[in-house]
Amino acid sequence: MLTIICGEDTVASRNYYTALQQQYKNKGYEISNIVFSDIEKIDKWLGESVSLFSQKKVFFTANISKKIRQDNKTLLNELEKIAKMKDIELIDWEEVSKWELKLKKLGLIKEFKPDQTIFKLLDSLWPSNRIVFISLLDKLSTNLDENFIFIMLVRYVRNLILVKEGVNPTTIQPWQLFKLKKQASLWKIANLINFYEALFKIDLGLKTSTNPFSIKDSLEILACHFL
Repeated sequence: MLTIICGEDTVASRNYYTALQQQYKNKGYEISNIVFSDIEKIDKWLGESVSLFSQKKVFFTANISKKIRQDNKTLLNELEKIAKMKDIELIDWEEVSKWELKLKKLGLIKEFKPDQTIFKLLDSLWPSNRIVFISLLDKLSTNLDENFIFIMLVRYVRNLILVKEGVNPTTIQPWQLFKLKKQASLWKIANLINFYEALFKIDLGLKTSTNPFSIKDSLEILACHFL
C-alpha cells in the first residue's frame, strides 16, 4: 500500500506525516525511514525478515515524486507493485501540491489544502494596498501557522520576480500566470527584489534567533515599508 501526503499547506502536511509516524510507533510498528533508492529493496527486506513473531513494519520516505523519470521504469514498476500490495505500507511526504505530483495515479493521496484566504492575501500584495494586506494578515494569523503564511509569501514573491523578468514559472497553471503578470505589472522590479531580500533577512533572523519580532509583526513592518 502506498500513501502520498501532499498539499500546498506544507506545514500541516508535514505535521500530519510526523504525527503518523508516532501513531504507528504507538501501535507497535517498526518505523523505517528510507530514501528513494531503497524503495526497490523493500520487498527483499520483508522477505528476509518473515517469521511468525516478526514486528510489523511501515516505511516512511519523502519527495520521491521529484526523483521520478519516465526512463526509470524499475522504480515506477516497484511503486506500482507496492501500491497494490496489502502487506507493505509505504508512506511518502511530498512538498508539492496534488496537481504537481508525478505519482497521481498511484496509491492513496492525502492532500492538505490551505485556507482560501491565503490566496486573497497573496493577491493583495501590491503597492498602495497596505490596509487590505494587513487586515487579511491579521485574520489569517488567528487560524494558520505563521510559518506557512511566510513560506507562501516567499514563493509568491519569487514568482512575481520571475514573471516581471519575463520568465514563466513551470509549476503554475496558465490562469495563475495571467494573474501573476497582472500583479507584477503593479510593481517596480527593484522594489520586488528588495521585498524578497527583506523576506530572506526575516528568515535568517528567525533561524539565528536574532529577529526580535514575530513573523506576523515582521510582515506588517514590511507591508508598511513596501505597500
